[in-house]
Formats: sequence, C-alpha cells, structure tokens
Amino acid sequence: MAKQPKHLLEDNPFIEGLFDWMDSPEGQLSDEAREIVWTLLEKADVDAKSRQIIWDDGKRRSITESAQHIHADYPDWPLELIESKVITWLEMDFAPETYSPEQLDELDRLTEKWIEDHERQAKKGKKPGRSPHS
Repeated sequence: MAKQPKHLLEDNPFIEGLFDWMDSPEGQLSDEAREIVWTLLEKADVDAKSRQIIWDDGKRRSITESAQHIHADYPDWPLELIESKVITWLEMDFAPETYSPEQLDELDRLTEKWIEDHERQAKKGKKPGRSPHS
C-alpha cells in the first residue's frame, strides 16, 4: 500500500514553534493585547495623509500617541507591544467598507509609507514628530 504524503502542517518545525509560542504566556499576552487594541480602535478613523488616527472622541493621535493613550489604561503591558498592535491594526484591519478599490490602494500606499517612516524614526531612537505630511 502506498504511503500517504504528509500534510503541510504535520511535522513542520515552524508551525510547531508558532503553536508553542501561542500557548506561551508571551503569546497569550500578545493575543490579548491585539484583541483589546483592535477593539479600542474599532470606532477609530484614519487620516493617512496627515498620518493621524482619529479616535472616537475626535482626538487625532499619531501611532506613538495612540499607543501611549492605550498604555495609560494598560500600564502592565509593554508600550512596544501596544504600539505593534496599533501598527498591525493599521496594516491589516482598517479598511472602510465604503472605500472604492482605488481608495483602498491609496490608503495602503499612504499607510505603508507612514509605518515605514515611523519604524525608521523608532530605530533612530527619536520620538516620531510631525512629518512633512502633518
């Protein structure tokens, strides 16, 4: 009888490592932070040209300011973790249903540049200030 080929997920060290990490305290914290951060940002809007997240209270905040705002309510979470979840939300979750495909493409382009600039500034150890687009 012919041997069945292995499933892609079977005996895959990457997948096994991912599942191990997801079950770890660090992985569980990361997942909890994503859930909370994305829920807090659910009603937010984005002005990608001005590089601002517009919160449901009308206040405009940068990525860093948004993370600091959330961190005030969740001080036990590392600020870097919260900031990474804000960035992931911008990259993966914020996509208004009313946008046309062209508007979504423009949003993706502007957001990608915004995040790249933000991360470049963070690596330099500088606080992201106002950009030429602000």
